[in-house]
Amino acid sequence: MNNKNIKASEAPKKFSRVSNIIALVICFIVAAFIWLYVMQTDSPEYEETFTRVPLLIDNVSELSENSKLSVISGWEQSVSVTVKGRRSDIVKYGNTDLIASVDVGNITYMGTYSLDISVELPDELQLVSVAPSTAQVVVDVVDSKSVPVVTELSGVRYGADCELGDPVATPSEITVTGPVSVLGKVHSAVVKLELGEITGSVIVVAPVVLVDKNGDEIVNPYLKKSADSVSVTVPLFTEKTVPLLVNYKYGFYSEENCTVTVEPASVTLKGEHSVLKNIESVLLKTLDEKQITSDRTETVAIPLPEGVVTADGTTSARITVTHIGTSQRTFTVTDFDIAGSGYTPVTTSLDITLRGPDAVLKRLTASSISVSASVEDVVGTGEFRVEAVVKLSPAYAGKVYELGTYYIQVVKK
Repeated sequence: MNNKNIKASEAPKKFSRVSNIIALVICFIVAAFIWLYVMQTDSPEYEETFTRVPLLIDNVSELSENSKLSVISGWEQSVSVTVKGRRSDIVKYGNTDLIASVDVGNITYMGTYSLDISVELPDELQLVSVAPSTAQVVVDVVDSKSVPVVTELSGVRYGADCELGDPVATPSEITVTGPVSVLGKVHSAVVKLELGEITGSVIVVAPVVLVDKNGDEIVNPYLKKSADSVSVTVPLFTEKTVPLLVNYKYGFYSEENCTVTVEPASVTLKGEHSVLKNIESVLLKTLDEKQITSDRTETVAIPLPEGVVTADGTTSARITVTHIGTSQRTFTVTDFDIAGSGYTPVTTSLDITLRGPDAVLKRLTASSISVSASVEDVVGTGEFRVEAVVKLSPAYAGKVYELGTYYIQVVKK
């Protein structure tokens, strides 16, 4: 009996909870309709402030064309714009939909100007205020100039047998562009390197800074560099002494018949270790014995690999040739052996000058000399000059040789 009474009393409570929930839902729906109504029929006097509205600069191209001026600063500014209108209209826009600008079209001289800020708004909105109301713009003549790149080394350590070369920057100069009032102070672009201990040449890519004539750094946001960093080669040289040599084309010269001296006999080279370790001597020249008709002295350049120099700056050497116990004798040869057909010789004799030991030349006769040539490679017809080949009989070959170059004139039909 008691349980039945409890259940009967709980029924009204459940009904009350359901009624409350239904009432809350109805209230929420009514509130939403009221809010929508307010949003659509709200007062046009609602105000809101848009911050960080970008500031634009108008007529920059006209400024450059008419007065050769450029806007140096002022681009980075923003403003706060307060507008009024219906709330439902204002919420549709952001700060990028509002256009704040200054006009530089009437400026004719370089300087700093405080210009009024104008604002363009969507039709539904009205301007209340803009803060700040003016903007500062710097106008100047912009020019460019090239400045050298200078490398400053510090803290470099290397072996006692090495020598540090002059750093080489690539590029060796850069172009700086900016307002002439600041550009004139720029003297050079400096690369500062602290290398520590090095064992060979190094290549480093490092930033450059602009400095004035006193070496003080110039920091100016309106100066632009054609390169923010450069490649710097720092050479480390070692030295090595090597002999200067000559070679002989035919091998006729020997200690018995000729003295060849080179002055200086050796040079001390300066270069990178990786290059010098492969150099044991320097060949000055290959002497053509057949073209040296008498004792002579000639000066020749010392050929060196790229990046290698002599320590004392020597660039040339003297080669002196002195013949010993030899002389010259001239023989007339009239018999030629010419290979090929369809030709007629024009040359009937050649005077051949030979060099050799005095005693050998006295025994030699023209019959021991043979002269040959070939017209097989001659193309076309007409008169041609072909090079003659002079040979000596085996008894004299290697001891006696001809001086100069000889030619035979032929006509080929």
